[in-house]
Amino acid sequence: MSPRRAAKLLLFALLAHPGNVPAADGKIIINAHPQPEYGLPIPFRKIPGTAGTLALEIVGGRLYTLEDNGLSIYNIDNAKHPKKLGHIGGMGNVRQLRVRGKTAFLTSRQCGLWAVDVSDESHPRILSNFDAAEMSTGLDVAGNVAFIGNRVYGIQCVDVSDPARMKNLSTLPTDESQSVCYANGWLLSGDWAGGEVTVIDVADPSAPMARARIHLDGYGDGLAVRGNTLFASTGQHKKSGPEEDRHGAGHGLDIFDISDPLKPVKLSRVSFPRYYFGPCDYWTPRLSANYCFASDTINGLFLLDIADLKNPRILGNLVLPKADPENPKIGVPYAQIMDPAIAQGDPVSSIAVGDGVLYISGNYTGIYLAEFPGKAKLDPIDKGPPPQLPAKPYLGQEEGFISSGPAASNPVRAVAVHGDIAYTANVWDGVKIHRLSDDGITEVGQIDIDYAADVKRSGNRLYVAEGQNGIGVYQIKSPTEVVEIGRLNVLEKGLNFAQFLWAFDSTEIVAATCAGSRINFVDFSNPKEPKIILSEAGSQLLYGSYGGQALVKQRYFALTRHVGGLMLFDLADNSAKKVWHDGFPLCSQTGSIAAMGDVFLTMRGGGYAFFDPEKPVATTKLERLKFPGQDTLPQDAPDDSPISKAMFPKTDWDGLPNYDPGTGKLAVLNRTHKNIRIYDFSDKSHPKLLKHHRLHSNPYAPAFWKGRVLLPGGYSGLLLEK
Repeated sequence: MSPRRAAKLLLFALLAHPGNVPAADGKIIINAHPQPEYGLPIPFRKIPGTAGTLALEIVGGRLYTLEDNGLSIYNIDNAKHPKKLGHIGGMGNVRQLRVRGKTAFLTSRQCGLWAVDVSDESHPRILSNFDAAEMSTGLDVAGNVAFIGNRVYGIQCVDVSDPARMKNLSTLPTDESQSVCYANGWLLSGDWAGGEVTVIDVADPSAPMARARIHLDGYGDGLAVRGNTLFASTGQHKKSGPEEDRHGAGHGLDIFDISDPLKPVKLSRVSFPRYYFGPCDYWTPRLSANYCFASDTINGLFLLDIADLKNPRILGNLVLPKADPENPKIGVPYAQIMDPAIAQGDPVSSIAVGDGVLYISGNYTGIYLAEFPGKAKLDPIDKGPPPQLPAKPYLGQEEGFISSGPAASNPVRAVAVHGDIAYTANVWDGVKIHRLSDDGITEVGQIDIDYAADVKRSGNRLYVAEGQNGIGVYQIKSPTEVVEIGRLNVLEKGLNFAQFLWAFDSTEIVAATCAGSRINFVDFSNPKEPKIILSEAGSQLLYGSYGGQALVKQRYFALTRHVGGLMLFDLADNSAKKVWHDGFPLCSQTGSIAAMGDVFLTMRGGGYAFFDPEKPVATTKLERLKFPGQDTLPQDAPDDSPISKAMFPKTDWDGLPNYDPGTGKLAVLNRTHKNIRIYDFSDKSHPKLLKHHRLHSNPYAPAFWKGRVLLPGGYSGLLLEK
């Protein structure tokens, strides 16, 4: 009997099992890619009452899910009919999930890492939130250490021995970590645009070391390890072959022998349908005996026979519906996917192997179930011995700077200066007040604010980005007496988590974002009745503090979008007007822009350029200049295609710049590569490099005090240049 014939008979046996008779509470759905190379259609059904879901995990006979901005727990004693036990929400843009003992850990993109007590299944309870280095996406937990995949900021090791107060241990940049997997002292990072798996030694989680890179044939994401075998899901664009054949052809599964993780051997690859869809990236393998269930976002799910690792075979597939079977009004909010002419459907965001069943989560439409009696079994995972916590705590000492002290649980994200007083945004420690002197930093007070992600000063006002509490406005009556005088409760409906803002002395217009796609301009002329007067979306997300820290000519505000170009606004006459937008890739996700006299200095393709807001020119026309000490400029993006944007040059010369007009100093802080360079730009035609420091933390946009750099040092506290 041929292998193809045997595979068909096996799948027919699975589909013909009596358990696949349509259940009373859900109709069987048959929807699949028809091409024979993707196997036979796998029937499935919707679990009634479920809605858009982002992650699934089975632990201790319970199904844990991320839905409705939070965590739900289902009883699956009857595996075919899950029953919801409890839910806790309010955790934002949830993404991945791990449950260890009685604690659930979950990443939430802009909203960091959450720890939830699940000992009472009917009433799960939030224990704490940890502000990660950037967009918390990937997650694994081993022993007392959580590993976060922070996209372009790489991986982060977090001490979770006390889930109520998690602490930073270290960060290590990789080429866009999307998912992570721990095994036997190694952390494997599925790196997205880089199309790699970075092999990281985390025996000492305070000092992780990248030891090898495994090249994939598509963009990287989900991983599974069994013994000495690595299964790596890939998507988006192919990484090999003629360029004209790569677009959308990266979907599939790569299998490697990692007996020696530093010398991996590729065993095989299976490819899935070619298709490009930008908004959702979830590619995940899950193992069950001799089978691998591989989800591929809009392409659905594929069942593979992996008994022969060198010759895996696709046995069957399914594609989720484009709209919710229970409520057709709920569907994928993209015309590209809703087009009836294409096979693709609701993105599969996660899968979990249960007892005879597979649970499948749809990003927009809920949870589905496919039955595989006798075949689907929860695969026992042996991750090996967990890493040991370091003997010494995170010290937060940075060369060349005086520190206010380490802030391992609540990093310093921003600083606003008023005379000799510095106000810092310290996440769940609110806003702290410091007095600056030539000798150092002294904490002299604290403002009673639940959560502070950013703080800016305008005149005698402080504006604070307070996450789910919107933007607070405070009057400075004295250095340590600050009172609330107004509030914008909702910055963005549906994503109300205020993260970054910009305020200036010459206007009462404040720019702010939720680290989403929109930049919002709020008129605070009457702080008790603030009004959003302009809201502009763009093609790329505003993940970081990408706006200028000062205005040009007291009116022009500019911001960069990560590999998404430059936007320019005129804030004259207490209004807000967009006057320029060029979407061509300008700088990497680490780069931004600074006001410098009558022009802006912007990061530009690995170097810098000057941009005149009154004579704007296209990004491709801007002259790229090298910083002092920079030998060469990397190759610029050839075009603004998705492939070019993903491969945009990422160098440690990029950064968040700020200029001090009093001294002519320019500070450029690179959050990803953890370094700061300080230049003398008093003569813009002949700048000089003054200082270059490597850092342990991932600081935020620099400020100045009396000509000295004042740095919101993240986990290293507030830093003052020596």
